[in-house]
Amino acid sequence: MILSVAVLVSHLAGAPALSPYQPDPVELQRARQLMLSRPGECVALTNFFLQRKEVDPAQMINSRQDFDHQELARRYRTREQTQAAWQIQALCQANDGLPLPADASINKAIELARRYRQADAEASGLTIKAKLALARQDPEQARALLDEADALLTENSPVSLTSALPLLQASALLYQHRFDEARQAFEHIRVQAQQRGRHLQQAWANYLLGGYYQLLQQDELALSHYVETLSLLGKRRQYYLKAIAAEKAASLYAALNKGEQAVHYANMATTEFELLGNPTLLIGSLLNLGRVTRAGNDANLALVYFFNALDLVKTQGDSELMARLYLEIGHCYRQLDNAAEARHYLTLARTSFKRSQDIPRQIDTLLQLGQLHLEQQEPGLALLQLDQARQLAEQRDDVPHLIESHRLLALLFETSGNPSQALVHQKAFHDYYERASQLNRLLTQSLVQDSDQQLQQERELAGLRQQNAQLQQDKQRFTLLATSLGLISPLLLYGLLRNYIRSRRLQHDNSALQHSLLVEPRTGLPNWRQLMQRLPQEMAKRQQRSEQWYLNEAEAQPFNDKIYYLLLHVPFMVDLSERIGLAHAADLQKKLGDYLQGRIHPKARLYDLREGQFIYVISQRQVVDLQQTLASLERMFAEFPSQFELDQRLAIGIIGHPFLPKAPHALDDMRLGDILYLAMAAAHQLTEQTGERAWVELLAVDCQQAAFFNGDIRHCCVQAILKGLVKVNSSHKKQQIDWHALAPEPAATL
Repeated sequence: MILSVAVLVSHLAGAPALSPYQPDPVELQRARQLMLSRPGECVALTNFFLQRKEVDPAQMINSRQDFDHQELARRYRTREQTQAAWQIQALCQANDGLPLPADASINKAIELARRYRQADAEASGLTIKAKLALARQDPEQARALLDEADALLTENSPVSLTSALPLLQASALLYQHRFDEARQAFEHIRVQAQQRGRHLQQAWANYLLGGYYQLLQQDELALSHYVETLSLLGKRRQYYLKAIAAEKAASLYAALNKGEQAVHYANMATTEFELLGNPTLLIGSLLNLGRVTRAGNDANLALVYFFNALDLVKTQGDSELMARLYLEIGHCYRQLDNAAEARHYLTLARTSFKRSQDIPRQIDTLLQLGQLHLEQQEPGLALLQLDQARQLAEQRDDVPHLIESHRLLALLFETSGNPSQALVHQKAFHDYYERASQLNRLLTQSLVQDSDQQLQQERELAGLRQQNAQLQQDKQRFTLLATSLGLISPLLLYGLLRNYIRSRRLQHDNSALQHSLLVEPRTGLPNWRQLMQRLPQEMAKRQQRSEQWYLNEAEAQPFNDKIYYLLLHVPFMVDLSERIGLAHAADLQKKLGDYLQGRIHPKARLYDLREGQFIYVISQRQVVDLQQTLASLERMFAEFPSQFELDQRLAIGIIGHPFLPKAPHALDDMRLGDILYLAMAAAHQLTEQTGERAWVELLAVDCQQAAFFNGDIRHCCVQAILKGLVKVNSSHKKQQIDWHALAPEPAATL
């Protein structure tokens, strides 16, 4: 990643042009030319130039003799040339994969610019340093550096700087996962660049937009932007940008099983990398071209590309790349049924991977050798290779490789007449396959608590309804009697009055009981029954609006009419009675309920699910910023007055409904509840790890992949998280969440 990022800097934020009376020395001119193709030589040239002594520019400007001026220019360096040399050296070091020396070099350039108060040079250095920070996955530092550089720019600043800065600021937003802001920024840059005739800036904005859509799994949109980037560049000599755009297009076409287009763009990428002159990038492009060509069943042509790459690698002496090429060449020969050559190259690859302790590629090589021996009807040798691959995969718990090794072992024993062993490996194959494709349901508490009490209340409610029906019949009977027995009207009126009073009393009792069934008695807040009573209507309403939005999708506006469901775990409510006693616990819970009802948003609802769990429901239209809402909730519990010391480290899980805006009917309320509990479990895990409040939001990407969520919803959701189909926003680093720990394997059945 350092290489691609630094090359972007080289194109958009190079050293500023020197003054007219101080042209670039020969060393710096040559270093600029070698910045992309041979960065190592570029670093050597800048080091050689920086060995000159620095001279005051006035001595060169005021020199009265041309000979003296030329002699000074040949032996000395000026301040501006020194700054340019340090900037060029930083870029070359970054392109050569040396991030720490690159950072040190650019710091020297920035220090010189500040010392001599040269704002444009300082802004250029800060821009390069910000890009290197992005390469280190530090978008916050990059953002601060870019803001500092922006403050230094003026109307007379170089176009290279004013073009680079907006692109880098938008890239920083993308690194911070502020996707909507990044997309809007890229679109704005692209439109402005088109209006101002800045074709290179427009092409870069278009390319980075393709990366944005690819990150969101919208491959067709990403592909269209990469192709459009190539069209914008045309015949311009922007070899690197054209090469990486073509390489991205080739990978996407290959994923879409469009072999001809994939080979075409892979060829284009290789051509551009060859024109660029960087052998490392050319080798990677040849590898990709060979794989794409072999996937198109042209192994002979793929061998040509792999051998060309092998010649370049031998010149560089990179043993790791050489071993990878041996593996690819052996694969091609096996596909061509050339057993001798395939065995030779696969053996070389295996030896090299074993020496470098590259276990995954060693397993790949053993599987290739095993398949080769199988095809040559050598079951004994095949068994040795495949069994060793299985053992290495078991050591690493490498499930994909275990699936493939057991599949091949089952095939081996089946063809060699050993059905019992074949059955063993076939079972293992299915077990690992199931393990890879299915996760267990996360064990959490159900929304339904105290089932005995619930059953009793339901019985009482049914009895009251029956009494009410009987009273209605009595009322009708008395009405008939009133019409036929006018002589006894006083008695009839008395009976009707008595029946009316009794009916009103029972209706009042019925209403009170129904209200009590919908309210948690300890806190006075609405309970899970009220939530489940209202949930279907809310879901149906949002599903209808989501369908209307989907029909108007041409407007390219995101769906902004969700309902947020926030599941809060309040630790001090879990074991309150055990810690402070029943009387104090009841009093504190009642005060908490009254306090929360007065603090929540007027258009939000809060439900008490017992056992320290609350659900906070609010419309997206009422949420200006979700993090502000979360901060308000945390502050609301933190400011609750109490004489007892309370554990207020909230763990909050968040989802929005519809979870899949383009397929709103795919998930019902129970499945959404499972996803919400999964989010809260992840937040609870973060709370236990950090000792702080934590929240986790699960948000499906904007795609029509509802079929992916068929089956066990927790397994599907975790799988979607691992594949990037469900985004995870969190108060802490998402990498701290162990999703596999949240979904343990089921106990083996006897």
